Formats: sequence, structure tokens, C-alpha cells
Amino acid sequence: MLSAGQPDVVLLVLDTLRADRLSCYGYHRLTSPHIDRFAESAALYEQAVSPAQWTIPAHASIFTGEYPTTHMTTQIYDRHRKDQLTLAELLTRAGYQTAGFCNNPLLGVVDNDLDRGFEEMYNYGGAVPVRPSINESGPRWMSRLSQRVGRFLNHLTTPIQDVFARNETLLRIALHPRIVPLWQGQVNFKGNTRQSLRDIVGYLQSRRARGRERPLFTFINLMETHLPYAMPQRFIRRFAPYLQDDREARDFIKGYNLEHYRWMVPLIEPLTDLQDRVINDLYDAEVAYEDHLLRHLFDYLDEPDVRDNTLVIITSDHGEGLNHHDFVGHSLVAYNDLVHVPLIVRYPEGRGANEHVRKVVSSRRIFHTVLDQTGVGGAIDPDLWPEARTDDVRRLNLANAFVDPALEPRHVFSEAYVPDTLIRLMSNIDQDVEDRFRWRESRRAVYEDGFKLITVGDEPDELFDVRSDPGELVNLLAQYPEMVLELNGALAEFLSAAESRRSGDWTTARVDLDEDEELVERLRGLGYL
Repeated sequence: MLSAGQPDVVLLVLDTLRADRLSCYGYHRLTSPHIDRFAESAALYEQAVSPAQWTIPAHASIFTGEYPTTHMTTQIYDRHRKDQLTLAELLTRAGYQTAGFCNNPLLGVVDNDLDRGFEEMYNYGGAVPVRPSINESGPRWMSRLSQRVGRFLNHLTTPIQDVFARNETLLRIALHPRIVPLWQGQVNFKGNTRQSLRDIVGYLQSRRARGRERPLFTFINLMETHLPYAMPQRFIRRFAPYLQDDREARDFIKGYNLEHYRWMVPLIEPLTDLQDRVINDLYDAEVAYEDHLLRHLFDYLDEPDVRDNTLVIITSDHGEGLNHHDFVGHSLVAYNDLVHVPLIVRYPEGRGANEHVRKVVSSRRIFHTVLDQTGVGGAIDPDLWPEARTDDVRRLNLANAFVDPALEPRHVFSEAYVPDTLIRLMSNIDQDVEDRFRWRESRRAVYEDGFKLITVGDEPDELFDVRSDPGELVNLLAQYPEMVLELNGALAEFLSAAESRRSGDWTTARVDLDEDEELVERLRGLGYL
């Protein structure tokens, strides 16, 4: 059991946020002034790579420190294995208080066990969000009662939603473009960024006022940059002022927001120049709006007694295609559009401030960094934790990247397991389109010294020099056969090692979604079903 003197931890995952759309990562637009300011007091990892290209496998890697081929939690229906310990579970066992604030229904609502270990989990999607009871003098039972009431009210709304889901006439009425705006905001398909951040700051302030009994791990997932795009008018005027007078542009984004599944499927028909401009400009507006909302959380984290004893990690699970490489969303490919993510770490007592790490690192190492920085990694029961895992924690702490970069791993990997939902959505498409996009084939990528090899179906497909070609536009596969051979060999060794790390019976159980119609409708609204 650890003492109350251990650092608090805040893990902030900005879902669907591309690193290259933040001004602190060199973007030409000022989209992120508050994140930029925070990054000045932290270590910024310029080439952080997500282990996966979409929510479930990416979060499972952050929570376990393993690549998808090891943890094998890669689909909506996968239930995370009991013998694969999660970050929250390890911290809770070590004496940390653990709380999650989540806007994505795939975490904490879907019963996939990724929320295992959290003592408190608050969810902001659905008609009746589950929120904390923030009361400085209130007993803990009030918070628990508030959560139970929220869940009970959710169950009351389920039959109503079920009627609309099963009655074709009612469903057509509900999905009419004139009707959707009347209910879409109430259902909170992508949660409520503003409300969740207010609650988070209030929760942290209330806990601080009562006195710190135990160190705290706070996990936050925000969905502002995920579809549908909807932000205050002042951000639209700033990034897409032409929308006010361009009816074609307005009609496009209105329809695009209602066809949520489009984030998943490849672009069979290319977007027009105007359509490309609209989705990119509104994505930038969403980034800026989310940054604006984050300012109060950053103000709290900048208070001296909080800043000096808190490990803060800002990252994303994945990016967004935005009409690059014939994709707009985040379902299939392993390009940097999807797997290059922001990673900003502010260590306690100012260690690593203003460091810029240029070496490629994996965001799966958030797991190791938290365990090493808190001391939990070395205090885990050896019956649960092999000695080799303790060595991994020390070796893969992200602080090593600027303390002793010569010892950094030579290769970094990313894996794009195909979502089952995509296969079902594309099952009726003709063979020529399937051959073009190869959506049934998983992708993998390996990085080494500025080069990146992408395989499709375990065959080398593209090689890029991401230093001189960050947009991955020039395929060098034929020009560097020896490099391709070396990197493909590294991938083969990685797969063998990743498979060997699976413990016990790795075949995952499957989540039964049929019993929760409300959840099914929320996932359908986001395009997952």
C-alpha cells in the first residue's frame, strides 16, 4: 500500500485528435493556445504513435501497456480478459483512488471490462448521463446514490428508444433531417465535453477541499473532435466563415453529420474541393473549441500545490482521415493521419519541462510511465506480476526518452485490426471496390530511424520516409529493398513476441449488446453499429 505522498495522476485522452492539427505540433492555424501554453511546462513527444487506429484497441493498449496482438481486445464485442491487469486495477490495488470521466460509450458503458479497477466511473453519453455528486461536505453514499438514480433513469428511457428502433415508420420520422436536431443533442451521442469538464474541475476542487486521503488517478475521455461536428457559431465564423453564405457547404455538413457511419467506410467516390474544405475547417473548429473548454482544467492543474505533485498526460487514442488517403474517418488504415497522436507529459516538480522528444515513441508506454512515476510498478505482488514486467516498467517509462535516449527501443509498431462493423457495412460492395481498398486485410506498421513500413495482410505494401514526407505521399518500397526486408523481419519478430506474451486462454469472451437497446442506439448513432 502506497502513502498519500505519491503523486496524483491525470490521464486526458482527447478522442479522435490528430497531432498535426495542434499549433504546438507546427500547425499553421492557431487551434490550441491553451494546450500550447500547457505544453511549455511539459515534455512534448513530437512523434508519438498509437498502437491502434481506433478506440477500443488503442485504449486497451494504454490501459495494459501491450500491443493489440497481445491483449486482443480489438472489437466492440470483445470482453477484456481477467488475467490482463489494467492500469486502474493496479493503481487501485496499490491504494490509489481511481475515477473515470468518459464521453465515449465504448469505455465504461459497453460491458467490455476496460473500466475494471475504477472505483468511480461517470459517463456523459445517453439521455441521462451518470455524473458525480459534487458536494464538499456530502458523504460518499450520496455520490453512489446519484449514480444509481442516473442508471435507473437510463433504464426508464430504454423502452421508448426501443419502440423507435424497432418501428420503421417511427424511425424514419425520427431520422428526418428536420427532426434529428430536436433530439440529437438530448441523446448526447458523443457525450458533453463542457459539462464533463465542469464536473471534473468541481470534483477535483471538492476532493482537494476535503483533504487528500489517498493519491488520485483521474482518467478523462473527451469526444469533441469526433463526428458529428457541432460547435458555437463563433468558432465556425473563425474557421469556416463562408458557411454563413454558402448553402451548398451548409447542406453538405448537415447531411454528413447525420450519416455517422461515414467516418468508418472508405471514400468510394472522392469528395469535391468544397466538401474537403468544409470537413477540414470544421474539424479545426472542433479542435479550437475543445481547447477553449480545457482552459479551466488547465488553470486548476497550474495551481502550485497541484502542479508540483501531479503527473499529467495528454494524448489521443487516434486521429482522423479527413479526406487523406481516400479516408475521412478512423477505421482501417495505419497512416499517420490515424496513428500519429499528440503526447504531452508534465512530470511532477517540473522535470522534463519544455523538452521536445523527436524520437518515435509508442503511446502504450503511458501505462509504464504511470506505474514507474508512482512507484506502483515495483510494489506489485510478484504472484500477479512477473519480474520481466517490472523491468519493462522501468525501461519503457517515457521519461527515459529525454533522460537517456540511447537506450530507447529501436522499433515502434502500430496495428490496424479491421473493425467487424466495417466488414458488415461493406459486405454488399462490388468486388472491384473490395480489391481497391482491401478492407478485409489487417494493416501493421513499423518505424525505425525515420522510415515507416506498412504491411497489408502481412505483405509489405508501402515504405515512407516520414521525416521528409510526413504526409506519406511517396511510396519508396521499390527503392529501398534492403530496408523493406529489415523492417519486415522486425515486424515478424514483433508478432512472435507479442503472441508469446498472451497469458492463459487469450480467446476473449463477447459482449452481449442485445440486452441494452439504449446502448445499441448510441453506438448506432456514432456509426459503430
